[in-house]
Amino acid sequence: MRLVDRHPEVDLEKLLARFVPPPRFQGATFATYRPDPRYPSQALAKERLRRWVHDRPRGLFRPRLPGPQGVYLDGGFGVGKTHLLVAAYLEAPAPKAFLTFEELTYALGLMGLREGARRFASLRYLFLDEFELDDPGNAQMITHFLALTMEKGLRVATTSNTPPGALGEGRFNAEQFKHQIQSLARRFAVERLEGEDFRHRDPGRYPEPLSEEALLARYREDPRPKTLDAFPELLAHLRALHPIRYRYLLEGVEAVYLLGLAPIPDQNDALRFVHFVDQVYNLGLDFRASGVPLREVFPETYRHGAFAKKYGRALSRLAELLG
Repeated sequence: MRLVDRHPEVDLEKLLARFVPPPRFQGATFATYRPDPRYPSQALAKERLRRWVHDRPRGLFRPRLPGPQGVYLDGGFGVGKTHLLVAAYLEAPAPKAFLTFEELTYALGLMGLREGARRFASLRYLFLDEFELDDPGNAQMITHFLALTMEKGLRVATTSNTPPGALGEGRFNAEQFKHQIQSLARRFAVERLEGEDFRHRDPGRYPEPLSEEALLARYREDPRPKTLDAFPELLAHLRALHPIRYRYLLEGVEAVYLLGLAPIPDQNDALRFVHFVDQVYNLGLDFRASGVPLREVFPETYRHGAFAKKYGRALSRLAELLG
């Protein structure tokens, strides 16, 4: 079976029904989060987020609370932000939704801003993973959406690799949206999580991909539902699909085999592959690959540019998957 032969369709109702935490994080609770004692901000963020979830309005009219309406978990990759966000989701009362920023922008594109704001404003809580503003269109739409919904009482918790006041920097002319971004930032209490990647991946010690012969042997012996694709063909296929479909591309699959990892010369393709890796990781799938060492997949100019944290997270996750 090949991923490149799959062409999943995603309708709005199917998308809305899937706004729950991904399988890898189903067991992520406040009790299982282990703050690194070297970085007190991790334990502090955990306790503040827990209090925020439980200090909730009661009754039909949801009176305004004295505390923050939104919580913004800011920090590097691998410090447990998504774990804490899922933990908060699991303890929050319904109606609620958990989704990524990519899923939110896609859903709003399908529904339209006004209808999307109406639907989401009917929730009590929205948990939004990987908040980022990559282009002016998203900046305008999301700031307007959050203004419409949070003014009606929606409580929002989000994670990001970028402080709210610096959203969009290095990716588009954020100065044009300075007022909107600052207005957005004022809606959130920012919890900064310091720390190291919990996977403790040293780039000099990344696990090496398999040889092509070893990969094919494992593929033939694997009895599970699995896919086998050549890396260049997979990149071409991802190019033809909206990233929201990558999750559905992997439906019914338990193991992904990829032949011929190679440096990615186009940054748009590299970012698509980052999103694909996120989906493989979040779904808890097994992943095996042959080809170049991991540190060669994303060129150094990418890894030190505007999307450096995305590439760092992808490499850390790939290292865990291959290890």
